[in-house]
Amino acid sequence: MTFIETRAAFTVRAAFDMAVKMRYPVLAVGKAGLGKTVALNWIAAQSGAAYCEVTQHTKAIRPMFLMLHDAYGVQRDSKHTYDLAKDCMNFLGARYGPTRPLLVDEYQNFTPTVLRELLHLQERCGFALLLAGNTHRLAGTRRDTHAVDQIESRIGMRFEIGQPTREDCVRIGAEHNVEGADAYEAIVIYGENTSLRALCHLLQNSAAGTSGFGSIRLPRIETTLRGMSCGSGVLRLLHERRNAAADDLRSPA
Repeated sequence: MTFIETRAAFTVRAAFDMAVKMRYPVLAVGKAGLGKTVALNWIAAQSGAAYCEVTQHTKAIRPMFLMLHDAYGVQRDSKHTYDLAKDCMNFLGARYGPTRPLLVDEYQNFTPTVLRELLHLQERCGFALLLAGNTHRLAGTRRDTHAVDQIESRIGMRFEIGQPTREDCVRIGAEHNVEGADAYEAIVIYGENTSLRALCHLLQNSAAGTSGFGSIRLPRIETTLRGMSCGSGVLRLLHERRNAAADDLRSPA
C-alpha cells in the first residue's frame, strides 16, 4: 500500500522538523492506532534518520544502549554498560561525522530512569531526537517522580496527534477501492470514531469478502461490521446518521 499523508503523518513530520531545527527533544503523542509508526518509518526512509522501537526487552539502561547501537548500525564490541554508554557518546556526539536524527517509537515503554538517561545523552551530544508514542504514563512512573520532573524539563515541545479526519478516511477508502457515497460516509463515521488502524482493518476484511475482485460497497462494509465485536454499535450509529440525513431532506427550507 502506498504511503498516505494523513493528519497523523503531517503532525509527526512537523514534530520531526522541529526536532531537527531545535536540536532539543520533541514529543509526539496520541492514542494507539493513529498511524504514528507508519509515519515514523516513512520519515526514516525519506530522511535517513535512525529508527528504533522500545519494547519490553529494550526498556532497561543497558538494552537501551544496545538498541541505539543497532539503530545506527554500530558494531557492539563492548559488553559492559559503561563501555556501551561511552560508545554511544562517541557516535552520537558526531565524532565520526554528522549524527543522523533519532526517532524513538513507543517511548512510553521506557521507565523514567532510562528515558532520563537517553535525554541526558541527547543533552551531551546535541543530536535531533523525536520521541513518539501513546498517551500512557511512562512505565514505573509512580516509583520515580523525581526522574519525571527532570524529563519534563528537557522536552522542548509536545505535539498532540488527533483523531482521523474526513479527508484521511476518504483517502484510505480510495486506496482500498471503496465505491459509493454511502460507503464513504460509512467509513468516515467509522474512522472518525475509532482509528486509522481500525479503519484499515475493516477495509481489509471487507476486501477479503470480495475475494479480491470488484469494489467495496456499503452492503459489504455492513456485512463485515456484523461480524466484528464493535460492529453493532457502529451499525446503529450509521443507521442514526442516515435517519438524521433523511429528516433534513424532508424538512421544509
